[in-house]
Amino acid sequence: MKRVLFSICALVLSLTASAQIIKDTPKGKLIENLYRSSKSWVKKGWTDIQAGRYEGLVSKIVIGDDGCIYIYNPLSGLDSKSWLKLERQADGKYRAKLPQDILTDDYGGDDDDEESSERTITLQRMVSSNEGKDYEPVGAALNYVDFTWENNRLVMKGMGQRTQIWGASYNKEWQRSYGGDWAMRIEPLNEQLITPPATATKSQYTVTSKEETSPRIVDAMTDGNDIYLKGLFKSSKLANVWIKLTKQGNKAVMQTNQYLGKTLKTDFKTYDSDKSEYHTYAAAFENATTVANELEFSIDGSGKLTANKILRTSLGKSSEENITEEEYVKSYENLVLTPYSQQAVANPKTPTLHYCSASLSYDYSITTTTLAFYVDNVDVNGNYLNPEKMYYNVYVNGSATPYTFKKSQFVYMDENEMTNIPFNYKDRLNSDFKIVENERFVHFYDNGIRTLKVVMVYEDGGKKYSSEPMSTAVTTGIENTTFNKTTTEKYYTVDGRQFQQPQKGLNIIKSSDGTTRKVVIK
Repeated sequence: MKRVLFSICALVLSLTASAQIIKDTPKGKLIENLYRSSKSWVKKGWTDIQAGRYEGLVSKIVIGDDGCIYIYNPLSGLDSKSWLKLERQADGKYRAKLPQDILTDDYGGDDDDEESSERTITLQRMVSSNEGKDYEPVGAALNYVDFTWENNRLVMKGMGQRTQIWGASYNKEWQRSYGGDWAMRIEPLNEQLITPPATATKSQYTVTSKEETSPRIVDAMTDGNDIYLKGLFKSSKLANVWIKLTKQGNKAVMQTNQYLGKTLKTDFKTYDSDKSEYHTYAAAFENATTVANELEFSIDGSGKLTANKILRTSLGKSSEENITEEEYVKSYENLVLTPYSQQAVANPKTPTLHYCSASLSYDYSITTTTLAFYVDNVDVNGNYLNPEKMYYNVYVNGSATPYTFKKSQFVYMDENEMTNIPFNYKDRLNSDFKIVENERFVHFYDNGIRTLKVVMVYEDGGKKYSSEPMSTAVTTGIENTTFNKTTTEKYYTVDGRQFQQPQKGLNIIKSSDGTTRKVVIK
């Protein structure tokens, strides 16, 4: 009964608190697609934070019919889906009177503690005496943050240093993983997507770079001295946006910070705890850590353009204060744009071997052979080949028949079996068939593989064109390994704890014959 009464009370309190969170769009003038920047505790990974800035957050506000201003997702980097109210003051500023509830999460206690798991998070003005290691709420008389509103620009006032922030709080304790802001500006977006004129002349280029040696085709349009390029960035979110170069004699110049539209961090990586939307730009860089004002391309007699710096995507406009981390970046160094025209087809270029090796599992029951090689979708003359029309075959131990991969052995395949491996094929986990840029990795689990051969194939117009084979012997120490089946083994972690069998991670295996080895179990 006690547990039931407690749960009912917790539910009532939760509903009461949640009702204070402004979820519905307030009545008034909605201004969307704004550009937001802030100095903040920025999310790092799933739970950590670091001092930095959010730049280019897509934001919106409401100029309320009640004379107030409302900010959506008031805490930078937190997708609270709530509005914060700013009340107009006699001096013309707008004041966020705190605390205000902004979020309900489920990170509270569990049933064993007889606590509700649902918490109401409030926004508080908080102060730190140790440079941001910890914060506590200010007194009630100082628990507010003022803003100015001029020329459609909302600017936070009265803090500016990380010793004071507005941050997420529960039971008057700072919720570190939600971060906090000590400076903020919300303003109109000044840039627009680039669109070539309808009268521009269509053409195509092939694109290569240090990061992408395999060429791909991008669309282009030319209008006088202006060259417009579409699909330069491989992210599907950016596939249909344009950037502009302008010819200046024997060179072409791209001005930095050309607007690409709105993206999420997950458009550039698989997972991320930051669900915010960002205004995204094409930016010029001298190197990975130094911004540039423009990207210059030399133009040779054939019309080929070669960049002298680095082209990158940037979340928010790039500047010395805002250099997007590598994991959210599409970067192109040594970028080359070559005018494309259909050429007579020749045989595909032969793949290049990286390595081919075999290893035994920890219990000697499975042999895994890994074949790693580089591929380019070009023919022997360096001309572009459509990767959608390419595949490769693998031959084992000198067989004249290509090897057939079967789902019964390669469980991450979607197909039941496959002999012709498409040029850009990878399995569901990018595991047994793995792609990293222009490198391919293929695993085999058959014992006794001694040699492997790969042939690249291009099919077009009913004709088949095959590369010269890439052949290799399997490098292994297995043949020279002696294993005494009467030998016993003991398994230890790196800190000396003993287990009955190997665990995930690094294991120390001590054999009764006196040998010790390290084995990693994935």
